[in-house]
Amino acid sequence: MSKSGSEPMLWAPRHSGWNLAHHLLPSFVLLAFLAGTGVYALLHERPVLSTGLLASALAVLMGVVAAYRRPTADQAAGTEAVGTSTGPRAATCFPMFRTSPQWAAAVMGLAVVILVATVALSARLLIIHSYDPMVLIVLLTIFLLGIGVYVLNRGIRMARIAAASQDPGVYLTRSRIVLHSSRGTREIYWNDLEGIEPTDPARHRPLGKRGPAWIVVRPRAGDAVGAKPLVILVHELTANPDQLMRTLEHYWANPADRAELGTAAALERVRGFEPLP
Repeated sequence: MSKSGSEPMLWAPRHSGWNLAHHLLPSFVLLAFLAGTGVYALLHERPVLSTGLLASALAVLMGVVAAYRRPTADQAAGTEAVGTSTGPRAATCFPMFRTSPQWAAAVMGLAVVILVATVALSARLLIIHSYDPMVLIVLLTIFLLGIGVYVLNRGIRMARIAAASQDPGVYLTRSRIVLHSSRGTREIYWNDLEGIEPTDPARHRPLGKRGPAWIVVRPRAGDAVGAKPLVILVHELTANPDQLMRTLEHYWANPADRAELGTAAALERVRGFEPLP
């Protein structure tokens, strides 16, 4: 039986107001720490250290700004062709947020600045001047390197989305589910599914009333696709995740209806899964 919009929403509200601020609270704390220590180092004539810290603070600030740049209203599902391992297919698409190339390049540039400043700082303190206490210098180096690698990884994921010819999103075709996201492109056939569930990463639960962080599409163990699940990052969706979840469940449970995917009939059915405000 298909699900209706009268069911409780898992992801409401999201991407706006206090829920967004609450979600970003750790980022605000880290931003204040990095900016404060960066300014302190600059005032005490430590230019290399301040460069690494202030670049890290700017990278965190850009992450916060990017979160607030997301549209607060959910985008409707649409019909679009998608490239698959066996050629283009008509699909019903649930869109994701697309980062601009300029924003991705700026983030990657900041990552390079952080990493270069960290290497220069560690070389100066550990090799040239032999500062004490050694353990604090090592910890500071590890901390800044960790930030630099994290920012670089984030920039690479943003660039992957910005440079892709296919718009990011979840594409439902008659034969399979195709995901174009910051983690790359993956697909899984409907007939290979074992289950679909909303969940959080291991040992992690998002702050605020935002619902689970992931929608996980699990293949059957031992199938040709392997046991690796298809993970949809809810925070990347601009479509309504409740609507996507109910649509996935419906077409998995009702194989005969998959023939309408990629057509106006599928969009009409999807609108029936729209959660009530």
